[in-house]
Amino acid sequence: MTESHARAEIVRYASLLWERRLVFGSSGNVSVRLDDGTIVVTPTTRSLRALEPETLVRVSPAGTPLDPAQHATSELPLHLAAYRARPDVRCVVHTHPTCCVAWSKHGRLFPLDTVGASESLGPIAFTPFARPGSEELANLCSEAFAAHADTVVMERHGLSSVAADLETAFVRTDLAEQTAHIELAALLLGTANR
Repeated sequence: MTESHARAEIVRYASLLWERRLVFGSSGNVSVRLDDGTIVVTPTTRSLRALEPETLVRVSPAGTPLDPAQHATSELPLHLAAYRARPDVRCVVHTHPTCCVAWSKHGRLFPLDTVGASESLGPIAFTPFARPGSEELANLCSEAFAAHADTVVMERHGLSSVAADLETAFVRTDLAEQTAHIELAALLLGTANR
């Protein structure tokens, strides 16, 4: 993927994440690893709702911005750790979907027994709370990705999905939130019918 194509795709999928209510305010971040190992990533403190290709930040594999005037997302350590853990990963999508975060506040992953989850979601993991943007969080997620989880729910924080392309990472993110929503509705219905 060329840099210009990566930038256009990040902007397109960032907007889709906003439209699907998988991110809010200035939360969430997206990156793509280019063939030369550099990474194009969303900037810090910017809403995914209205990004422009030129606002995205290109960083070295170590995370140094190629343009010192630009500042990458504070979750860059998580992205870098995912790329180190999995050579097959070409993109990372990090979001804060409401139902996934609500389940995570109970210290566990939501059930994965729906058809959509069992057939399409792929391997998913849960990590305990670690400070956002920290190396601790990056390491916890890296371990989960290295163990072949494609999606990680982070306690009291959000969700990260990795894939070879943004479409797959987006679909996994969307499906994880739908699964969490279904399980929450089922739990509420079960409680109401007791």
